[in-house]
Amino acid sequence: MQQGIFAGRTAVRYPYGRYGYTRGGGKRWHGGLDVVGLDDATIRMPFYGGKTIHGTVVRARCVQNKRDATWEWGWYVCIKLDAGQTPDAVNYLYFCHCERLLVRAGQRVQSGDALGIMGNTGNAAGGYKHCHLEVRAAAAGTGLDPTAYAGVPNAVGEYGAAQTSVWDTDGPFVIAAATGADKAVLRALCEEKTLHVTAG
Repeated sequence: MQQGIFAGRTAVRYPYGRYGYTRGGGKRWHGGLDVVGLDDATIRMPFYGGKTIHGTVVRARCVQNKRDATWEWGWYVCIKLDAGQTPDAVNYLYFCHCERLLVRAGQRVQSGDALGIMGNTGNAAGGYKHCHLEVRAAAAGTGLDPTAYAGVPNAVGEYGAAQTSVWDTDGPFVIAAATGADKAVLRALCEEKTLHVTAG
């Protein structure tokens, strides 16, 4: 199950609206949310309150010129949302520090579509792979609170649960979210009945 911009569990490592890390010697405001996919590295187009949203990829690139502040994002994707889908002021979504991009400029996308693979390109602080998710009203505007799109609170921590799916010849269906001993029992039961189990 997709939790915000990742399937499965996610972790917030650095919240929106703080000062610190490498930018400006620790004196620059953090206009996004640093999110890690713990079960899946694929960054996906988010839902909004459970609703499917869609838009167009307007940027899918890496800026090398350091006079352009977006060089700090490394490989990033910018999506312009179609008008009238959400009640907030957000029109642009930025998915930054990607290891690899899975979309190109001009491509239409909707909730659930794969956009890129999380990484630490550009001026990615912390030394770990993540996605800096930033949302804006205008393309060159200030970052707004991205939590409605991230699917997680604006607080450091881990969120969500690994999900276990079971399928037979009729196709996949989710029967439980299981971890630890429960997952082992579920797997043994399904193998006994010649079903297949996958976590994630």
